[in-house]
Amino acid sequence: MSLSCIVLAGGLGTRLRSAVPDRPKCLAPVGDRSFLELQLQMLQRRGVERFVLALGHGAAAVRDAVADFDASLHVDSAIEPAPLGTGGAIAHALRAWGLAEALAVNGDTWIDADLAGLLRPLDAGESMRIGLVRVADRGRYGGVELDGRGRITRFAPGGQPGPGLVNAGIARLRLAAFDAAAGRMPCSLEADVLPLLAGRGALGGVVLDGDFIDIGVPEDYRLFCARQGHLA
Repeated sequence: MSLSCIVLAGGLGTRLRSAVPDRPKCLAPVGDRSFLELQLQMLQRRGVERFVLALGHGAAAVRDAVADFDASLHVDSAIEPAPLGTGGAIAHALRAWGLAEALAVNGDTWIDADLAGLLRPLDAGESMRIGLVRVADRGRYGGVELDGRGRITRFAPGGQPGPGLVNAGIARLRLAAFDAAAGRMPCSLEADVLPLLAGRGALGGVVLDGDFIDIGVPEDYRLFCARQGHLA
């Protein structure tokens, strides 16, 4: 089954502004291309065939940039009418394109890993399944606890150092997952939806083995550029 991917590309990018002051953070330059184009190409190689950009801040600039992307990328967009939060933006994009189910990924997340565990259909009783990665220090992200059935049972707050699993910023989800937020808008995926689903035993998790980086802060953006062979 062909599965679309919602890309959250409408954030303000305030943490990255000192390094990328003049454009939306998803368009942060990496050599002569943008992070967004590289991200979409990587996900395409991993099996994603169609993308829907969930846009808000800087929508016009993102749409203009996409017009010059690799022609093999199938990219549509959905512009939120007002700031809806991460959960609200995903739900809006799903409804705008008539999608009952999709992948969703943060527009500042690079996860080059085998996505087979996310691409397979959701199990009975599973409203969402998020990708997880093991990191040496989960303090920046907050931890995730996974039981033997592959269900997420708890999210530990950030600021607690040490190794562990963290949310990799990519998920397979159903539109019905947002019913858990009872129509709340704006709606945060992380704060409003995921804890409720975990409490109901409806949130799955799959550990991904691959290259993970979140470019949302200047030091990690520069690290990503260096890994790609460019200076930021």
